[in-house]
Amino acid sequence: MTDIHATAGAPPVDAADDASRRMPMPSARTLLVTAVILGWLGLWWAAVVHLDVSKDFLPTPYEVAHRILVLAYEPLGAGTLWTHAAASLVRLLSGFAAAVAVGMPLGLLMALIRPVNHMVTPLFELFRYIPPIAWAPFAIFWFGAGNNAQAYVIFTAAFPPILINTFRGVELVDKRLIDAARTLGARAHTIIAEVALPGALPYVMTGLRIGLAGGWMALIAAEIVAGTGSRDGLGYLILQGQQSLAADLTIGAMVLIGIIGTLIDIVLQRVEARTQSWRH
Repeated sequence: MTDIHATAGAPPVDAADDASRRMPMPSARTLLVTAVILGWLGLWWAAVVHLDVSKDFLPTPYEVAHRILVLAYEPLGAGTLWTHAAASLVRLLSGFAAAVAVGMPLGLLMALIRPVNHMVTPLFELFRYIPPIAWAPFAIFWFGAGNNAQAYVIFTAAFPPILINTFRGVELVDKRLIDAARTLGARAHTIIAEVALPGALPYVMTGLRIGLAGGWMALIAAEIVAGTGSRDGLGYLILQGQQSLAADLTIGAMVLIGIIGTLIDIVLQRVEARTQSWRH
């Protein structure tokens, strides 16, 4: 039984102090990043105000933030900000999924089967140096102006880094492990699933991050060039801002693109950290 007298005699515990002790403090890196961002925003604001720059040329951070907030509930084109962000993400994931579905298996085959490597490498070396946006006219011709054409442009940006990193990762796996698995009678799919892929995982994850970043940047260009007639997507917002001379709309869409791209990369970093812990 609890000693009531002892409890009564103990000094009172302040609930607020206890909660503050449990609350995690922001790290030094978080504080530094926040301070740097606030500093750049302050410099931007000061330059616009003191140089008397027209808002049609460069609006203040407040005007850009206000435009983003308005877009959150006031429709433009096909809908509000959420509609445009969702449309861009769907296109990104469509092209990125196709790049993963083709790039990872092909990279594995090229690393494990030499004839496949010799046949694919010359064509791939030509393909990888063509800028993704250069495929836009062909994408429109092949798929029509719409989501499929934009997904193909994203595919051309995400595919090379995924294939290259998968190939390099499998190439650097200790060949003795693969030979040992073959000696023990392991079949090809077992070697790939239990030896090659786990060993190549750090490189594969790097390829996915680079491919997704490249696909995200190519998406905006694809929405502007290959999205003729489309009324949704963040690229559409940039184009509308350009055509209506609304710099706050264009810059607001660019800021959103940067924020969403950063969040996507953070998610992939978390996934990469989990796979690395699993691998260890």
